[in-house]
Amino acid sequence: MTRGTFIENEVKYEAAIERNIRANASKTRHAKWIASADGKRIDAFLFQYGEFQHTNTHHPVVRASLGDFYTAMRDNVLEWGGLTEAQTRAVIGMITRAEARVAGFAAKRSAEAAGSNWIGTVGERRDFTVTIRHIHTMEGLYGTSFLHILNDAQGNVVIYKGTKCLGDKGETLTVKATVKEHGERDGVKQTKIARPA
Repeated sequence: MTRGTFIENEVKYEAAIERNIRANASKTRHAKWIASADGKRIDAFLFQYGEFQHTNTHHPVVRASLGDFYTAMRDNVLEWGGLTEAQTRAVIGMITRAEARVAGFAAKRSAEAAGSNWIGTVGERRDFTVTIRHIHTMEGLYGTSFLHILNDAQGNVVIYKGTKCLGDKGETLTVKATVKEHGERDGVKQTKIARPA
């Protein structure tokens, strides 16, 4: 008498076999794909290690690329073990464009850093004639607040964060405010102000 294997649920059994075959094929494809220079670089980019590793936040090139396409390519690598030739070219193009964008931001920041100085002394109340460069609206626990990035005529950067909206982007205005703090961000000196009137 021979003994056979009893399969209680053939559909689940077949699905498990298919899943295992797919997982093994994915491992094999990944090993081949990661052996290429493009595959290795894209893998580092999608999973943020090696040259794309960054502490606390996303690497600037990754941050400039985040979106649905980035997520879809990452999911493809996880599911299929690699990308097709067309997908590989598309991701390499995305990396190249993001690197150019980041380099442009860095050049702009260094130009700003060269031209920006602190204004006044901390605690001093004075007049500021500034142009609104950006306004970021933020919703919080205590309501709406606004982050204003301003420039004076000499190119100095002035920051105001509070519940008062000072105006519209591009508008030039004169406010009386207190110098709250002298700070620096990305090498650019910034004067933070409080209680503008």
